[in-house]
Amino acid sequence: MTQALKEMTAMQIETTRFGTIEVEQGEMIHFPEGMLGFESASDFCIFNHAEGSPFIWMQSTNEPDLAFVLVVPFDFFPEYDFDISQSDIDTINLVDVADVVVFTVVTISDGNVTANLSGPIVMNGKNRFGKQIVLSNPTYKTRHSLVQQG
Repeated sequence: MTQALKEMTAMQIETTRFGTIEVEQGEMIHFPEGMLGFESASDFCIFNHAEGSPFIWMQSTNEPDLAFVLVVPFDFFPEYDFDISQSDIDTINLVDVADVVVFTVVTISDGNVTANLSGPIVMNGKNRFGKQIVLSNPTYKTRHSLVQQG
């Protein structure tokens, strides 16, 4: 890719946590309906916390102080499974199930690191549209521990 083309596809984002960051178009996620509780925040970029880390940052591109820590839930919960409604499939314009990417939001509170398995983020890997969905399965809670208690 030529430098001129790369500069056209990259954008500068001002953040509270990371300062000014440059992100490529392929690192963007668009939430047509916004995130739950943050409906006005519809565009985010994602990037790794650190090389080899399971943690991923999802930073709002228009709200500098809004960022979430994510993980791929299957890395911690291999049996995690759920269905996606037709309405949600339509929202992210999903055609092929192979294009689904799933993340869960991580919370760190009082030394506990948990994942919200009842509200996964589903993304269409082709068009980068995403939606946080709410599962009705009582097995999945908003705080599943990511760290084994010893």
